[in-house]
Amino acid sequence: MGARRRVRGVGHAILVHPLLNRILPLICVVAGILLAIALARLWGFIGDRLWILLQAPLGIGLGNTVVFSVSVIVIGTLIGFFFGWARVSGHPIVAWPVAVYIDLIRGIPALVLIIFANFWLPFFLGSRDPNAGLTFSVIALGMHTGAYQAEIFRAGFQSIPRGQVEAAAAVGLSRWQSMRFVILPQTFRVSLPALGNEFATVIKDTSLLSAIGAAELSFWGRNSAQSAFGHLDWVFAIWIVIALVYFLITYIITHVVGAIEESVRVPGLGSVSV
Repeated sequence: MGARRRVRGVGHAILVHPLLNRILPLICVVAGILLAIALARLWGFIGDRLWILLQAPLGIGLGNTVVFSVSVIVIGTLIGFFFGWARVSGHPIVAWPVAVYIDLIRGIPALVLIIFANFWLPFFLGSRDPNAGLTFSVIALGMHTGAYQAEIFRAGFQSIPRGQVEAAAAVGLSRWQSMRFVILPQTFRVSLPALGNEFATVIKDTSLLSAIGAAELSFWGRNSAQSAFGHLDWVFAIWIVIALVYFLITYIITHVVGAIEESVRVPGLGSVSV
């Protein structure tokens, strides 16, 4: 009887675990969308010709979108972290140029940065690499999101009470140890919700790369829709599938960030009762 209660208690603890509450909906949504596409194909809603048109967006387009998204997120996070730290460093020679950069980049549309990076940077730098324009455009998109992430990290750094830093110094921690054990863990935890939103935005912003001919999801969706000219229902189906794929990617990344947020959450800290 006691063993049964312990097993039941362990099972209940697993079911109510915050990470499981994140993972189960994620698995259900991903499986549901994939199953819906498979059933639509099986029941004839997606015919052979329409399926051929969908293969490029779901294959090459999806793969390139994932690669572009990961690249932009990594570049933006590195820029955002170091520039966010520079904003609060207290050194004007570092903080002022970074502030100008953030204000300038955030005031320019991402599409303008992409077009400038694709058509002008290879010319100015004398690059003969045929892929240089695309590479510079991905970097430009990373710089754009980096400006926003810098403000996210700045807010995270500024959320740490100065008394904690002084207490860390009082107990003998060096500046590096204070950063590693006191400041960074709290900054990371505070910044995660906003970073999750920014990552989701970045994934959708990669569609702007189609303006320069990058073979990502929207580019192949547009090509497939043009090939389906005269079949309005096919065009509608193509963009519905692409919209579901974008939703799927953003849903996964936001839930992964949410799961990380739950894993580093301090019980009772930051909770609000209404």
